Amino acid sequence: MTLKSSRFTLFSLTAIFTITALIVSCASAPEVPEGTTLAEAYENHFPIGAAVAAGEYSFDSFARYSGALLGEFNSLTAENAMKPAILQPKKGEFNWIPADKIVAYAVDHNMRLRGHTLVWHNQAADWMFTDSGTQDEQRAKAMDSLRDHIAAVMTRYKGKVTSWDVVNEVVADSPGDSPYRTDSPWYQAYGGIGYVREAFEMARAADPDALLFYNDYSMIDPGKRQRVLDMIDELGLVRDGLIDGVGLQAHWGLSYPDRTTLRDVVRDFREAGLRVEITELDIICDEWDQELLADRYENLFTWLRELSDDIDGVTFWGVADDHTWLTDFHGFTNYPFLFDTEGNRKDAHRRVIQAA
Repeated sequence: MTLKSSRFTLFSLTAIFTITALIVSCASAPEVPEGTTLAEAYENHFPIGAAVAAGEYSFDSFARYSGALLGEFNSLTAENAMKPAILQPKKGEFNWIPADKIVAYAVDHNMRLRGHTLVWHNQAADWMFTDSGTQDEQRAKAMDSLRDHIAAVMTRYKGKVTSWDVVNEVVADSPGDSPYRTDSPWYQAYGGIGYVREAFEMARAADPDALLFYNDYSMIDPGKRQRVLDMIDELGLVRDGLIDGVGLQAHWGLSYPDRTTLRDVVRDFREAGLRVEITELDIICDEWDQELLADRYENLFTWLRELSDDIDGVTFWGVADDHTWLTDFHGFTNYPFLFDTEGNRKDAHRRVIQAA
């Protein structure tokens, strides 16, 4: 509310403003029923998801967390269980058990399910590549292996996994000599970036009804975002109906991105004809900055709610503070989520609910 000049006395104006502000405040911040889940709070805005594990690296989300805690969400993503090195470590030898467990839980609880990921420079299966032969032979080996893998995986989960991160992290953080990750085994085997288009072609053929995404981090940076848009355009992914959207990994900090940056990111991708989804949300935060974390999450979800017409979903890259990749990556213990190490709701949870 902006108080413009008038002929009322300052005292009268102050009184009117104070009373009106109290009324507006009460009207705009209704009491949230105790026990409201994240999924319930945002059911009219977008799905709220979590990345889960099923024992593939010893951690099992379903054994660790209660049904009530997992019930905060209405969407799941396999944290590692659907990556090639886990799912098919040797040619033709599939380890379906962890992925099947996640899929079964999602189906049984009527949850949306995202597949992650089919092509990544990390956790790729060594058998898919060969160092011998010509460039053409190396390319053929990699593409034949990928085609068989994508067909097997997407066919198995067809109709259950409704969207896939087909390709993950192929654009360089800074352009240098190339806008792409040239150290990727996929780039080296193919002899260029064309494997990205082929992967999307394979995925579209395997499950025409699935939504297909390119997933990456740091796309709040205008330069990297433009490199992603340029790649998608140069490969004709939107033009030829091979891609549906982009996933923003959202491993963010207590001070970035701001509201304007977030709106710019969503606008740029939507104007390019792409859906937008927050796929891997966590906030880098230590034990002592939990009130700042609550402030951060409240602001972030307020902005996301404002953009809800242009966002397909928001997925946290974990469930609770006892299991997060950030601790190993940053070298200090992180507490990045809405639930503490025992699975209890933090103040950040209450603030996110209120932001709805």
